[in-house]
Amino acid sequence: MKRNKLWIMLLVFMMTFSLLAGCGPAEEPVDPEPVNDVDEPEEVTEEPEEDVEIDIIVGFGAGGSNDLAARYMAEALREHGILANVVNMAGGMGTEAAYHMTQQRPDANMFFWSQAMTLIFEPAIDDRGFTIDDFVAVGMLASPTFSLGSRAEAPWENWDELIAYIQENPGEVSVGGQGEGSMMHFYLTQMLPPDELDYTYTAFAGGADVALNLTGGHVDLGHLSLAAARPLHEEGDMTVLVNTQVLMDRDPLMPDIPNITEVSDAPAEPHSISLFALPGTDQDLIDRISSAMEKVAEDETLQENYFNSGLIAHYLNPEDTMDFYMQIQEEMVPIFQEWQETLN
Repeated sequence: MKRNKLWIMLLVFMMTFSLLAGCGPAEEPVDPEPVNDVDEPEEVTEEPEEDVEIDIIVGFGAGGSNDLAARYMAEALREHGILANVVNMAGGMGTEAAYHMTQQRPDANMFFWSQAMTLIFEPAIDDRGFTIDDFVAVGMLASPTFSLGSRAEAPWENWDELIAYIQENPGEVSVGGQGEGSMMHFYLTQMLPPDELDYTYTAFAGGADVALNLTGGHVDLGHLSLAAARPLHEEGDMTVLVNTQVLMDRDPLMPDIPNITEVSDAPAEPHSISLFALPGTDQDLIDRISSAMEKVAEDETLQENYFNSGLIAHYLNPEDTMDFYMQIQEEMVPIFQEWQETLN
């Protein structure tokens, strides 16, 4: 009996000791290290694009509106790392330069500065070895304005009086224009339809000849650029009756002069100049140049240079540029070709 009690007491002692041994001081909790679930964005420094050198082919001689527009654009593009060399290649109303372009490789970094007269109307007259379909648009930037003016002391003061005078005096009025059968001649006949109005048309080599014969009294009306006409108008040597700008009604150069579309049903003249590339030209390069053209269109220096040269700075992206020319081709070329047949 005593032995059993002894064992029981020993067992209780051992159990109590075990419990006490397992109840040591509690360990202090260790705070876990904070976990940053959001990675800190790495600071990215954009590498400036490398300069790229290109050639811009102009199908007319130095000093004209096409050439000046290209050179002012080239100067502005340098600020965007595009080093453009302007190359003049005059001949055939720009057609020789256009054909030369089509013979180049797409990777030649060569671009063509041109307009509807060269790329649409000239191929509609005869096979020039190219069409506008041989080019892709980069963007539009410049638009010269043409006008119709009358000699000093003419017996009319505005468009309506001119039309009335021609109707009342058939065969008396003479009109000087640029080129026989050209796009400019065609648009003049849209303004003054020869089957409705009896007048005499004389083709001169260029705008300077038109101005000289107009101020000299050899013709009564002259079709020439607004830039050339404005100083003569201000000096009283001629009177500008209308402008023919296609992109806006009133030209900032002479905002008081109405657009031809305001006084008649005739269409405006599409003299706007754009940059074109060959199919297969690197698309990234086309996009880069077009984006730079959009920026330089807002450049005050370029706008001032264009204004002083009788040009409007007006950007259109590649798609809108090509739509502009395709609309001309669809709407005006059939009429132009019918008119051409009447000249033969």
